[in-house]
Amino acid sequence: MRLFSSLVFLPTFIAVAFFSLSTSACEGDCITNTTNEFIRLYATPLKTLLDHTDIDLASRFNLPSSSKCVSYLQDAYAKIAYAYLENAIFPSYFHGKCQQRTANGTLVNPPGCPNPDCPVVCGTPGSMVHHYDALRNITVNSHEGMFALLTKQDSGSFQDVKTCVLGATTLKKCPQEPARTTRSFSRSFAAHFPRSLVGGSSSGFSPRGNCYDDTNFEKNLYDVLQAGMVQMWADVCDAKKDYAKCSWEKEMKAFILQFP
Repeated sequence: MRLFSSLVFLPTFIAVAFFSLSTSACEGDCITNTTNEFIRLYATPLKTLLDHTDIDLASRFNLPSSSKCVSYLQDAYAKIAYAYLENAIFPSYFHGKCQQRTANGTLVNPPGCPNPDCPVVCGTPGSMVHHYDALRNITVNSHEGMFALLTKQDSGSFQDVKTCVLGATTLKKCPQEPARTTRSFSRSFAAHFPRSLVGGSSSGFSPRGNCYDDTNFEKNLYDVLQAGMVQMWADVCDAKKDYAKCSWEKEMKAFILQFP
């Protein structure tokens, strides 16, 4: 009797499984491979960004070219990139099936859904292809979000870069002075030096002999890593031309449509 009951429901099970398979969203290998392919492609503009940031750090803080302090950002990026990017694409924007309910209440796939060109925002490859501009913007903005996260002053990666920069310079931390002495000294000193060399300078160092001021140093390092990287990222991806250098539209559309 138990065997007979199982056989009765078998056709229904097969029909449901087939229907689910035929209308499935981008999931499993589709999600994993699409996310990893974007990370692989972004490796090139990311290297450009980090190379320029390294040059900026060396210029600002008088570092040898061999210091490569941004390697800590590269390592930290590698640890969070997949999870951050996957979540931004799936399910934050592209998710769910594409079926729409008709007047008589039945669910049907709109023309082009799930493949190859689905106008509905949903989780199928066809939808990702149709709305590729949105997908590209998600990946560009996600990287900007990761840079902001990795360069927060209380982040481990920011502190690692700071330690590296301090270790690469021959300058020592300035001894703390009484507030009154510091104010008097600063006023007289400012009259004899260019404005660019006084506290808050772009170099990040206090002009008090062969030493640096820790507060100004960290502020300037933050400016290089936060504002500097975000602004530079827009240039690297060519924001003026609709992020043309971070698009890969033709290649990625073909890649995404490999999946059912």
